[in-house]
Amino acid sequence: MFGDFFTELVAAFATLVVAGFVIWMACIVFLFFKELFTPGDIQVRKYLYRVWKMFLFSFEITAYGAVVVAPYLMKKAEEDEVTRYIMILILAILFSALFLYIRFQTGGFGFRRRRRD
Repeated sequence: MFGDFFTELVAAFATLVVAGFVIWMACIVFLFFKELFTPGDIQVRKYLYRVWKMFLFSFEITAYGAVVVAPYLMKKAEEDEVTRYIMILILAILFSALFLYIRFQTGGFGFRRRRRD
């Protein structure tokens, strides 16, 4: 029982991480061609900063997308695969909450913290 739970938990985490890396690699190719065809010198520091931001953003998009996609996959899945999609959904909700908390604390997405006087 516990062995199956942890196996599905690790498989769900691995699925989210691999999906995040695939999205990141696609974005890297896009950023590379965008930088390649921009006139002027290549600014490596700005490019690497964009790559880092895209790395973080790709995992955010993966978490947010998994919250939407996992219930659909759960509905279409076989009986033995439903547990994995439930784990993906739970992890995606947790990661989405974490990313939204980080965005709220750093002022991303238009969130601004109020100052206490």
